[in-house]
Amino acid sequence: MTNPYEENPQTQPSQQDPYAQPGQQYPQSGGQQTPYGQQSPMPYGQQSPMPYGQQQQPYTMPPTQEHPQGTLILIFGILGIFITIFAPIAWYLGNKAKKDVQTSGIQYSNEQNISVGRMLGKIFTIIAIISIVFVIILWIVIAIAASTSG
Repeated sequence: MTNPYEENPQTQPSQQDPYAQPGQQYPQSGGQQTPYGQQSPMPYGQQSPMPYGQQQQPYTMPPTQEHPQGTLILIFGILGIFITIFAPIAWYLGNKAKKDVQTSGIQYSNEQNISVGRMLGKIFTIIAIISIVFVIILWIVIAIAASTSG
């Protein structure tokens, strides 16, 4: 009795593609490719290549160290919305903390708090300056109008 799965092609089961054109041959590469240019899953233990030439980065733990003033800057930025004096303080401390982060090269887990507090401080400081200038101009216009009418 012979083994039906020997290398004899007459005794092997037929593995024809029902959608193949007559006479069409597919490359035999050990089961790594399927017809029509589709890629089959990689064998167990092999990693698939990253698309578009990207290299896979090793997994790193997210930073766990917090910047000591990150939360304070965010709080001052939020308080600057309601109490104007906190806005320029948040802007100043945010700029200082940003320089500290850049010079040290350490990634902090609360860098987003620093950025948000700094931006809030910047925005509301500019709004406060524009408001103060507007009020001063309004007082000057009122003073001129009062002196000419009286």
